[in-house]
Amino acid sequence: MTNLYPVSPGNADPVLIQPTLLFKQRIIKVISCVVLFFLLYIVLLLTAVALAISGIAGGIVLFRAYPTWITGIISLSLMLLGGMVLFFLIKFLFNKRQPTNPYRTQIHANSHPQLFDFITQLVKDTRISFPKKIFVVPDVSATVFYNSSFLSLFWPVRKNLEIGLGLVNSVNISEFKMALANEFGHFSQRSMKLGSYVYALNKMLYNMLYENDNWNELVIRWGSAGSLFSFFAHVTTRVVNVMQFLLRKIYHLINRQYLELSREMEFHADALAVSLSGTAAAMSSMRRAEIGSYCLDHCLHKLPELAEKALRFRNIFKVQRALIQYYAAQHHAVLDDAALPVIPDTYFHTFLKSRVQLRDQWTSHPTREAREARYLLANVSCEQINTSAWDLFNEPESLQEHVTALIYDFTTPADETFNWITPAGFIEELTQRHRLYEYPKSFNDYYDNRTFASMDAASTQLLMPEEAHSCTLRTIYHPDIITRMRSFYRDQQDVETLQAIGTGQFQTRYFEFDGQKYRAGKAPRLANKLSARVQEELAWLLAHDRLAYRYHYTMAMRRSPAMAIALTDKYQEILQHQQTSNRLSDQVIRIIHCISQLFNTNGCTIEALAPSLDELSAECWNFRKLVQDITTSSNVSRTLLPVMEEKLKRFRLHDCVFIKDMVPDYMAIKELHEISSAMMEHYNNSIILLKKSYLEFILTLESAG
Repeated sequence: MTNLYPVSPGNADPVLIQPTLLFKQRIIKVISCVVLFFLLYIVLLLTAVALAISGIAGGIVLFRAYPTWITGIISLSLMLLGGMVLFFLIKFLFNKRQPTNPYRTQIHANSHPQLFDFITQLVKDTRISFPKKIFVVPDVSATVFYNSSFLSLFWPVRKNLEIGLGLVNSVNISEFKMALANEFGHFSQRSMKLGSYVYALNKMLYNMLYENDNWNELVIRWGSAGSLFSFFAHVTTRVVNVMQFLLRKIYHLINRQYLELSREMEFHADALAVSLSGTAAAMSSMRRAEIGSYCLDHCLHKLPELAEKALRFRNIFKVQRALIQYYAAQHHAVLDDAALPVIPDTYFHTFLKSRVQLRDQWTSHPTREAREARYLLANVSCEQINTSAWDLFNEPESLQEHVTALIYDFTTPADETFNWITPAGFIEELTQRHRLYEYPKSFNDYYDNRTFASMDAASTQLLMPEEAHSCTLRTIYHPDIITRMRSFYRDQQDVETLQAIGTGQFQTRYFEFDGQKYRAGKAPRLANKLSARVQEELAWLLAHDRLAYRYHYTMAMRRSPAMAIALTDKYQEILQHQQTSNRLSDQVIRIIHCISQLFNTNGCTIEALAPSLDELSAECWNFRKLVQDITTSSNVSRTLLPVMEEKLKRFRLHDCVFIKDMVPDYMAIKELHEISSAMMEHYNNSIILLKKSYLEFILTLESAG
């Protein structure tokens, strides 16, 4: 055993890892539903056997009585009808679904002996068998997976372990132990064997009822053999659909019970993991993994943009680590000796989680708050190993570069020539962009990602002495005001989500609102109630925007009338550009809609595509005129990057014709899509700079006051 394996706590309460009464009750409910499912399945199977025997016997009798080629085809079809129905109910019992992930790289004990020693001890502590294979992937998670089939419910199947290198990059050794122990806890022989059995069964039933691509392809091939075969294929499909309908009804009952069970399974896996790792590691592991996931996703999303500049990362995990440290600095979090961020409770105070939660198909993960509450309640102390989890790997940098190369192979293959961008270079570019578009800190993000409100005549009235006495920059942009504003936008989004649930746009039977479970039919009532609250807060926010403007206008007038006029001019200019931005956004949406229609047109002839091409051409001319108006503004043209200027220069030469030699010019269509999207982004960025200039002007008034 490696000496890098953290010693397990000695004060963990044995009751902590015992299945709760609620867990046992929900297991019994799920198993009861499963028994009901298989009883129905057996009835359908016997019916299919009877149908198959009848079809085969009927076909033989018919052919013996009338031995002609026509009766031969009919007899064969009857026998196939019975056989196909029987085949549907049997084939899924032996259908092995292979979980696939193109980024998986298998690692071995001889290459990483300390890691394998670490896992050997952990599987002993969690009482599961050692993984059949261990893989690494570019992700921030640890996952146990296996090739499931119906037979695997009765014969043990060796499980595989998938380790996300992004997770290794985000945590220390004790936290890594916590993450693996949590995943192993779902399959621990100590108490979770029945729960993992139900998990596997639920997956198998879902595959059987909803992932029938092979069956559908077989029916299509059978139906294409001739009109008579097509008729019997249609009959077979109808019979199978009826059977699927009945089985799905029972499955929905099983799955509803399973979703309730899965929450308890997650809590129990947490309890096992915290008993082996301690409360401190449990808390920090989850928090650091969350930040690590955000940073790795950011790096992955940047790959296409960098590829356009012939740039690529040699080691994406070094960039992720640099971004984690940059993110920590942005949120005023300190770094420990392993250069990992220490995430305090105050970090989460600025984040508002949606009040509406939709349940996932397979799991109903408790919230971070609920899980942390249980960690604290367990109160398990344990000595931590605070060195990086990379210490468990041999030659980690080589492994990181190998997986990075795999990412590029499957996403953005490099051209023959490219340059490396270093982590420091990437962070420097990111820092410059943040500095360019970042508003002054004094406003506490009040104006971030939102439009400036329109002003009325009363907005230029000077504050009364009693109002001026209570108004300061600090009180107007107080953190409590920011929290209330963010709650408004959160609730506004939740109203849209509830309305989407009510109209069926989001297909779900249940959802959670403020932690309480509701049927989908309750969504409209909750949406109306929350909408009334949103309208009240909208009126409050508009009033506060106007109060803020009156305060700044009053401060400007104290300087001079000219300063007040300058303030008003800057604000009105922003409002005008916001209106233009809305026009541009609507125009870009119309272009994208036209392109979508063009590619979704059923006809493949040029005559069928002509209306869509004409509409796209008209929208292209409208876009050209709007771009011409926008770029005449000095505030916009002076912020044009050279690459954007070159794109616009080429676009002005375009005649908005998207057909050449009676063939759609897809290259020109692609260029229109790219230039319209790029122009929208650029124009919005130019408005951000105008707003920043306005806010900096306000600060000059404050400093002078």
